[in-house]
Amino acid sequence: MFNFKSLVIAATLLLSAPIAWAQNSIYTVNINVDVTDVNAAAAREKAMNSAYRQAFDIVVRKLTTAQDAAKLSAMTDAQIINFVKEISVVSEKSSNVRYIADLQVTLNEQILKAYLQEKDIQTAVADKSKIVIIPIFREFESDAPLLWEAQNLWLSTWQQRPVHESLVEIVPLPDTPISKAEITAEQAQSYDAAALQEVALNNNANDVYVADALFDGIEGLKITLTSLKSEQAAEVIRIPGDRRMAEQVLARGADEVSRRIENKIKNANIAQSKMQSTISAIYNYEKLSDWINVEKQLKSIPYVRKVQVDAMGAGKVQMKIDFVGSDERIWSALRNKGFNLKQFDNFYLLEY
Repeated sequence: MFNFKSLVIAATLLLSAPIAWAQNSIYTVNINVDVTDVNAAAAREKAMNSAYRQAFDIVVRKLTTAQDAAKLSAMTDAQIINFVKEISVVSEKSSNVRYIADLQVTLNEQILKAYLQEKDIQTAVADKSKIVIIPIFREFESDAPLLWEAQNLWLSTWQQRPVHESLVEIVPLPDTPISKAEITAEQAQSYDAAALQEVALNNNANDVYVADALFDGIEGLKITLTSLKSEQAAEVIRIPGDRRMAEQVLARGADEVSRRIENKIKNANIAQSKMQSTISAIYNYEKLSDWINVEKQLKSIPYVRKVQVDAMGAGKVQMKIDFVGSDERIWSALRNKGFNLKQFDNFYLLEY
């Protein structure tokens, strides 16, 4: 059983010199704190506890669904600090009663994974997805759809929405001449597959969603959400509110759209994480350093769980690659890293 008392707290505070923002792992997050208390020491202590909690919440939301993340919201500060591996100060200022800092907090991957597993919380494969939203808008049902026009309050809402740290990056279609040439409001509303495919390709997106927002009488905002890649029917989301409070209603609508897309992708990734497979492969190398680099690249793929060398010599490595997810996903991930697989009977030839 997971036991907090058995944990070794490995928090290291780097104070010697400012460091630049970095994001080398999904377990490392950047946090800003601004806390006032009875004195500087109390403000700093409260700020650190706040930073630990924010980092913990952000990382957990990256790894699992909002519903499962909510199960951990009641954890105390004393419990959360056990997951902290390192905290680095990027910059800081303080007065007699105030502490302001930019911090970088890294959680302990092994400890967090073990705890989530004990709590039976499923986690997604740690792979980033990019989703592009095409926000078309009508104030009344009889109106022509708006996309690039200045009156499109729905597009403005998405453009002004703060970026949230997540494995699922959800962004509006950029307002550029290229985007305007790719797709119009009418094409988006009629679900022009060719135009949507071009948007996905040019924005390096995993999927494209058309979010058709309409103020629907007295019932508030009606959003019809359609995915380029999903085979499911369009999803209808209703956000209650008065059109006279359009800014607030549209902001709630964008939050709900993002939440549903993120949970849908995470649930799919969690399902993929339960699929485990192994392939046998042979890699030919000229120099040992070539194989060392290939092994490093293989292990950096989120879906790869283990690379086991069965035999090595005469410029050949015979290995087994354990991975999670479908064959299509691992092949796609390998191609993205510059690998190619050629099948021969019951094994593959791995090229790089």
